Amino acid sequence: MRQALIAAALAAAAMGGASRAATPFDNGVYSPRTDAPALTAVRLSHTCVARSAVAVGYWTARYLATAKVGALRQCAVRTPAGLVCLIVSCS
Repeated sequence: MRQALIAAALAAAAMGGASRAATPFDNGVYSPRTDAPALTAVRLSHTCVARSAVAVGYWTARYLATAKVGALRQCAVRTPAGLVCLIVSCS
């Protein structure tokens, strides 16, 4: 009996008898058919400047803290020992 029901269901599906609503179908979340938003480029929005008596360091990054650290490091590699670099501006 059970085999007969399974065989009948398979025959109906093969002939197109099964409705689309009755069968779960994943139409693809990541399919190009979906209206996915376009990817946007990441903007590097913060630029900081660090200065010492003899050197300058610039850095641009997405996050303000990263821009500050980058500017300080660029200034530090150009500054002799004993002098200090300070952040003078960030935008």
